[in-house]
Amino acid sequence: MGSQLVAQIEEAAAWVARNRSSEALFERLTQGGCMICGAGGYGRQVAAALHERGIAVHGFIDRNATPGATLDGVPLITRGDVVAAEASKRTAIIAINNFHTPIEEVVVWAGSLFGDTLFVPELPDVIGPALGNYWQGARDLVTRNADSISRLHERLADETSRNILACLVAYRQKAAPQFHPPVDRENQYFARDLLLPLEEPQVIDCGAWPGDMVGLARAAGQRIAGWYAFEPDPQNHVALATVAREAGIEFAALFPCAVGESPGMVSFAAGSADASHAVDLATAAASLVPIVRVDDVVEAQRIDMVKLDIEGFEAQALKGMARTLEKHRPRLCMAIYHKPADLWELPLAIAEQFPEARLAIRQHGYNGYDTVLYVDL
Repeated sequence: MGSQLVAQIEEAAAWVARNRSSEALFERLTQGGCMICGAGGYGRQVAAALHERGIAVHGFIDRNATPGATLDGVPLITRGDVVAAEASKRTAIIAINNFHTPIEEVVVWAGSLFGDTLFVPELPDVIGPALGNYWQGARDLVTRNADSISRLHERLADETSRNILACLVAYRQKAAPQFHPPVDRENQYFARDLLLPLEEPQVIDCGAWPGDMVGLARAAGQRIAGWYAFEPDPQNHVALATVAREAGIEFAALFPCAVGESPGMVSFAAGSADASHAVDLATAAASLVPIVRVDDVVEAQRIDMVKLDIEGFEAQALKGMARTLEKHRPRLCMAIYHKPADLWELPLAIAEQFPEARLAIRQHGYNGYDTVLYVDL
């Protein structure tokens, strides 16, 4: 089966070279310019990158636009304002790039009017690597790592996981939303088709804001009995105390810290809710927060679950909780979408450390986000 996935990856790479090469797509942009669907932060980032490359941006398309509005000097219009005759000469760039918004409907609409459509997975190649946020990066990264992806494919415990992995690599290569795996928004960390842990689990929650682990457990018919919550953003951390109190958790230890491989300090951009993240200290509004090893600060009779969703620092955190994982053998739920290679490198690292572990993947977000690895150690 693994060799079939390698063949799929190689066939997709050949298809991209024939039909969606970066050079060809960029040439289309230079000929007719573009309009950007989505006027959020990512859409503005795309527009700025296009301006730097001399590509004309004729407008942002957003449902909340008001007559005569502009954004960064570019017209901000609704779909109803798009002139079909002009759109047919231009490229639509779908710049809706978040975990909670499906894009199929806007893609169908754009495809009926515009000469071509560009998607988020294509933009780092076509416009520039600075657009490579989270899992997004060079499309040939999948091709170059086909053997590793194939090894993971063979190591996964169930057919659902293998299908999700195959869909994700196809989506990263071919970009259009029809290649994206189905999304389960309701059951993140408590996937209903995977055996759940104890009914009153003791949980280590790394990247605990906004306390969603508590509500998701309740929706799955479970009550968290013990909550070791790590959240470095000061504002987010204070709010977690309210979550713990209102949920009636018997024991809650809330740590205003990041987690990692060794103790230290990290500069952190706070105040961005679930998008808070480590940054260069020179960044405006950055502050220093402590890093701790989970092995050094958590001492418990049992740990039933560990959640890791910490903006790309999952690999380091795993090394700092190796003793805890070995001792308690909890269910591990880990984000594998923050960096392009996390999709295969993190699961393979776990498989090497715990050869008997059962690995599964579930997709809980749109647009390549909220891909979670479930590991029963």
